[in-house]
Amino acid sequence: MTIKLRRALTAAAIAPVLFALGACSGSVSVDTGGYDPADVADQVQKAQEKATPDLEVTDASCPDDSEPEKGASIECTVSIEGVEAPYTVTFTTVTDDDVKFDIAPAQAIISTDKVVDYLVQEATDQGIEAAEADCGEDAIIVQDPDTTFGCTLYMGDETQDVTLRVKDLDGTVALES
Repeated sequence: MTIKLRRALTAAAIAPVLFALGACSGSVSVDTGGYDPADVADQVQKAQEKATPDLEVTDASCPDDSEPEKGASIECTVSIEGVEAPYTVTFTTVTDDDVKFDIAPAQAIISTDKVVDYLVQEATDQGIEAAEADCGEDAIIVQDPDTTFGCTLYMGDETQDVTLRVKDLDGTVALES
């Protein structure tokens, strides 16, 4: 027998945004050595480390073949607990001495633990005792807005598969009905 959670649960929106890295700015000095994408990657990694201080953030990289132009964007990546997350770096100022840019996630970065906690809390609020949830092994979920991912809710011997839709780049998700 599968227990269905009430419709109120399936319509609820949640915002497990612990790892959302809103737009932030960075700058690198060009000096005489020219523009170095590794310096930009380093700033992307530092911004993510600040947003997720309890998680391992490694392997930031930006394309080596890019030449910064005002208004142009490049896609960089960083690994968060082994999951690759893309970032958009948009150049805002480019001079002979300085390159300034904005950093924003290219996909939603969602805390798996926050989603699990939410599902367990919703089940508990509906009177389901000793509920547990599983959304996979990864510490984060990285997905585009308007895509879905699945979790499993365990209630004793019963299970229910639930589907969650990513609403926006901030990591807001909603249960599908």
